Amino acid sequence: MGDFIDFFLKNPFLIIVLIGILTSMLGKKKQPQDPNTPPKKKWQEVMQELQGEMQQGNQQQRPAPAPVRKVEQQAAHAAEVVDETTNEANKRIAELRRLQQKYDQERLYQKAKADQLTSTIADNNSPVYRKGPSFGKKQLIDGIIMSEVLGPPRAKRSLQRSRR
Repeated sequence: MGDFIDFFLKNPFLIIVLIGILTSMLGKKKQPQDPNTPPKKKWQEVMQELQGEMQQGNQQQRPAPAPVRKVEQQAAHAAEVVDETTNEANKRIAELRRLQQKYDQERLYQKAKADQLTSTIADNNSPVYRKGPSFGKKQLIDGIIMSEVLGPPRAKRSLQRSRR
């Protein structure tokens, strides 16, 4: 018996496995079903129910009779609606034009302000603002070729650097 206990104490992994097996066996209690959830059905039963509902729906769906109104009332009502919508549309268009004019004025003001600032900054004599070097496509290609010519030989370069 002492050898058996010593064997388990020297193998902690075995103890963990046994504890896991015991908890899984004891932990499998049947959980009560929630009364709010409907019982599970086979797919065949569900399909039959859906087909039955579709057939009942087709039988019950008959077009309802169209409501009967007098033509004169409809015409008068339509004229009132058209007048109201045109008045609202005209008001909205006038408001949008006014907002567009305000926006254009603000944009012109901001552009003039920006032009004034750039003209003061773009002074060529200014020690703060200097244009950096600019390279064309041909100059960049010539620079790469010269770096290959003047650089160390290909055989002397490390292989790791060329894989990047």
